[in-house]
Amino acid sequence: MNALQPGAPAESMRSFVELMSERAASHPERVALRFLGDGEAVSDTFTYRELHERACAFAAYLQSMATKGERALIACPSGPDYVIGFLACLYAGLIAVPAYPPDPGQPHHVKRLLSIVRDARPRLVLTCSELLGPFEAVKQGFPELAQVEIVAVGGRDAAEHALWRMPEIGAGDIAFLQYTSGSTAAPKGVMVGHDNLIANEVVIRHAFSMTDDDVVVSWLPLFHDMGLIGGLLQPLFSGQSAVLMGPQHFIERPMRWLQAISRFGGTVSGAPDFAYRLCVERARAALPEGLDLSGWRLAFCGAEPLRAATLRAFSERFGAAGFDASALYPCFGLAEATLFVTGGRRGDGAVARGFDAKRLAESAASPAEAGQVLVGCGDAQPLHEVVVVDPETGAPAAPGRVGEIQVSGPSVTHGYWEKPEATEATFVAREGRVFLRTGDLGFKHEGELFITGRLKDLILVRGHNLYPQDVERTIEEQVEVVRKGRVAAFAVELGGAEGIGVAAEVSRRVQKLIEPEDVCRFISETVAEAHGEPASVVVLVQPGALPITTSGKLQRAACRKGWQRGALDAFAVYEQGRMTVAAAAVRSVEEQVQ
Repeated sequence: MNALQPGAPAESMRSFVELMSERAASHPERVALRFLGDGEAVSDTFTYRELHERACAFAAYLQSMATKGERALIACPSGPDYVIGFLACLYAGLIAVPAYPPDPGQPHHVKRLLSIVRDARPRLVLTCSELLGPFEAVKQGFPELAQVEIVAVGGRDAAEHALWRMPEIGAGDIAFLQYTSGSTAAPKGVMVGHDNLIANEVVIRHAFSMTDDDVVVSWLPLFHDMGLIGGLLQPLFSGQSAVLMGPQHFIERPMRWLQAISRFGGTVSGAPDFAYRLCVERARAALPEGLDLSGWRLAFCGAEPLRAATLRAFSERFGAAGFDASALYPCFGLAEATLFVTGGRRGDGAVARGFDAKRLAESAASPAEAGQVLVGCGDAQPLHEVVVVDPETGAPAAPGRVGEIQVSGPSVTHGYWEKPEATEATFVAREGRVFLRTGDLGFKHEGELFITGRLKDLILVRGHNLYPQDVERTIEEQVEVVRKGRVAAFAVELGGAEGIGVAAEVSRRVQKLIEPEDVCRFISETVAEAHGEPASVVVLVQPGALPITTSGKLQRAACRKGWQRGALDAFAVYEQGRMTVAAAAVRSVEEQVQ
């Protein structure tokens, strides 16, 4: 039986555990996963039978240590241990909590990891054997970890799978907690049910038109919903083969991603906008020898604002390697809807349209050929509905009006873990259904959903809406001295008036060549020329100092708070036309704090 046809077993499965058991029985020797341990060479290969037995063996061990419904936090690098640990949690009836290993060199990551521990209160932490020591060291200094048992994923004999007992899993039981990568130190755990997971995988399979011949290639982090649900669980759900590498290997050398697609015949792969942009930047001189992307039939892109210029540049640069622009597949989703919400049709390519920038600032969408170019994200899939509403009243927005995007359907999750007030505010009951308030602004035009920005990130200046990504794009394109992808725009208030704030990273080499005040003035003037209002605040920060989430997104709210509190690692601060902090003053303050 073709596992991808409607009515196949996957459609009726109550949980991923049943699905994987069926996969191991129906095609045990089919290769499920290949891991590129160094980003290039295959280090581990698992058939569906081997993957099932490894997960069963570790699940049997977990069942001896914890009871159904308890939480197990997964904190190890993306790789075989992560996959086995996650699947074993589902197999054991535990609630998995995808996270990442502690890095003593990244204090904010450790802080966020501990905030997840405080919120989820896991019974176990699953990690790799190499990190047992570091984890025990972290545990000593933090009382919230005192009652948590640290367990290494590896080392279980696959023969122990016979000891595993299938747990009783209801369709509405919670499969895992997906912690949002928000801008605060108190992230919220999205409760993803087994029903949500199956429903969303069905949606992705339908939207991507997946076939038995597809091969998925992914470097996306497994603690993030896009990497976990799209890069790992979708190929397992659809019975295909996947090739996985760690995100650090992509960051070290972006071409590894494309070379893996070329070498292993990848047909489905994707990433956020920044990854496509980074590939273009790293391939300016010459393409890797033998690179063949002609088989890449679906290149999904999402998770952050999509830039038409990025997609066009990628298509032009890698067309010489056989990449077909029709493979581009912009889509929209979020953790609260499990993952996937909207997308187009495979093979149609990206839809880019121009809209009048002035009208967009007034929350209206008017097509204009020479206007601001936005990328469409397709539309809702079967059994799901996407509506645009007035964010204040909840009433449907008039055609052509920008409003808040709301989603309804079986992929909408069960709310936030132990946060009833936040759940009630975000998951709204209406017309006998639950509608998810995404917090994203957008509109529909000719069957396409266009995203304009985040409701909480809007900058209101003199009655007009400014979207931070537009300001950021202007600066990146016209101010060469700032680091690309490391510019954040946010709303500020000075003298009782709201204005535009900008924080930008500048390399240390550039700092030696150009006066900070000149850079600040140029940024402010560039913003004024493009958006009709100068930047009221410009903060120049050291490389790597801008707050970002663990998945690499800019945290604009954290930038604003950092400016307000003087907590950003700044070497220059420019407010309302004058320098208020120079590099020497900043160093003096830092020395006093230390």
